[in-house]
Amino acid sequence: MKKKSRFGLPTILGVLVTIPLLWWTLRDIHFAEVWTFIRGARTLPLLGTVVATVAVYPIRVLRWRALMQRDKPLPFIPLWHATTIGFAINNLLPARAGEIARAYAARKLTGTSFSTALVTIIISRILDGVTLFLLLAVAAAAGWLATDAVIAGVPIGRIMGSATAIFGALAFMALAAVHFPKPMIALARTFTNALMSQRWSNRIIKGLTNVLDSLAVLRSWKRLGLVMVWSLLLWSINALSFGLCFLAFNLDVPWHAAFVLQSLINFGLVIPSTPGFVGVFEAITRAALGIYGVAPGPAVSYAVAYHFCTYIPITLIGLWSLTRARFRMSEIQEQVQERISGTIQRMTGRYPRIDEG
Repeated sequence: MKKKSRFGLPTILGVLVTIPLLWWTLRDIHFAEVWTFIRGARTLPLLGTVVATVAVYPIRVLRWRALMQRDKPLPFIPLWHATTIGFAINNLLPARAGEIARAYAARKLTGTSFSTALVTIIISRILDGVTLFLLLAVAAAAGWLATDAVIAGVPIGRIMGSATAIFGALAFMALAAVHFPKPMIALARTFTNALMSQRWSNRIIKGLTNVLDSLAVLRSWKRLGLVMVWSLLLWSINALSFGLCFLAFNLDVPWHAAFVLQSLINFGLVIPSTPGFVGVFEAITRAALGIYGVAPGPAVSYAVAYHFCTYIPITLIGLWSLTRARFRMSEIQEQVQERISGTIQRMTGRYPRIDEG
């Protein structure tokens, strides 16, 4: 019997979010105007944008390898294939399915456990958020960004306040979990025992213990410093890609706008959307460039061109990695759906758990 797809609800939510955002982004835009701006873009800086966006991925691999390293580093090439496959799948499937695909590919190609790979991917995402927030905070402290500026009707100061609370809490909990795992487990056990049955409590504690075991690598301040350096380098090169695209479209914005723009875009991309963040990316970019006085036509043209320069290369590279690693797209989709189903099944205790291999 054919398995029912688990992507129905995420797809519906993504469409419901994307359609109004696309309407808002394009409501006063003429497509002929956008095409004229894109045709007039300078070729060399646009090619530099592509190179810079692709150059980010080897650094992602090196950071991920540092997070997963135990006795000796994992091989680079298999992790490269797993990373590019994951990002390509994010562009092609909804619900951040690429993160699960990336963990599955890492397990098959390197022999590391699926749970370790997935936890380190989540840590990478937290590090991304912390790094982007720090860059945004530096921009505000240096006077490069007026905190009373408004984006999509929300003051930048309020966005930063919310980000401070979220990432401050995440960083505190992560450091506490890394350096004081036993008290964290004891506290969690007390909390879960008070709220739920023993069976549910044991399941949660077992999962938390596995997560904390995967975080053990960060108990070394040297290792933590290394992954933070990789994160800063990663997002500095990514900001360069935004800056080169500014040059391609001759936008009269300061250089530090690239750091601000990438932070605001990535914070905005947490909301549900269609695969590849189509619509959401363009709406946030238009709103963010409006802070610097960029008119809607050039802003949307910039957003479309930059999105194309980031979407197409990594999708093609990821599909190439898929063939090199001898995976089929149907296999990846099946594994993603199976992992999601398995998580639900293990939580309810109604079905056997998936083999970790």
